[in-house]
Amino acid sequence: MPIAKRVETATIAFLLTGIDPLSQVDAVLAMCAAITADGHGEHCRRLFDATLKLDPRPEPELMREAILQTHLFAGYPRALNALAAFKDACKKAGNPLTGEIKLREEPLEGDDPALFRKRGRELFDLIYKDKAEQIDRFARSNSPDLADWAIVEGYGRVLSRPLLEPRQRSLCIVASLIPLDVAPQLKGHVQGALNTGSTPEQLWKLLDVVSRLFNEGAETRGAKRTFEEVLGKQIMSEEEFEEDRKWRGLS
Repeated sequence: MPIAKRVETATIAFLLTGIDPLSQVDAVLAMCAAITADGHGEHCRRLFDATLKLDPRPEPELMREAILQTHLFAGYPRALNALAAFKDACKKAGNPLTGEIKLREEPLEGDDPALFRKRGRELFDLIYKDKAEQIDRFARSNSPDLADWAIVEGYGRVLSRPLLEPRQRSLCIVASLIPLDVAPQLKGHVQGALNTGSTPEQLWKLLDVVSRLFNEGAETRGAKRTFEEVLGKQIMSEEEFEEDRKWRGLS
């Protein structure tokens, strides 16, 4: 069931204020992935409308890529619906003096399974490092088909595409898993985000920004516990955290 709050332009602007050391571009890409995974069409449209009004605004093709890759984690229907909402938002945001935002209309690459398998394995090993073989064996013990698809299609065809850096893709994966209540996968990808170059401080800020898109519940509380398992406890106590939320008007 979708858990997103009603998204407003002012809310997005507020969430993107004071987010160092997380960059605004990385935060927006992560928000696009998270709202896609949550699956609420109206909230998707509102978020995309708001982020396309930012100045400077992120490159729309990068935003579309963050939405697109989320089909691996939240399913084809939610990704397709979000992509349709994003296309409409791009049309609405087009400058009448220069024409609508132009999005690529042809597939990025052809079909080369050998290439996809090679680069998929390289990315898989980068993300999971010393845990890669263990995770691959576990997947293959449950389904050799799904394990192979993960390497060739997931990591090779999709997540190794050149539009986004591995670091950005990892942040988007983490964001997409936050509303899905899949703690084992979230734990692996929080570690994967560290392995691809993000810092603990950036990941804590990512959790803060993305979580505030959603109503607080089991999913967001579970995500915080998972982050703590990987990154350690936050310096701020639970009481200080709640007081800070009240001060900001977010409780």
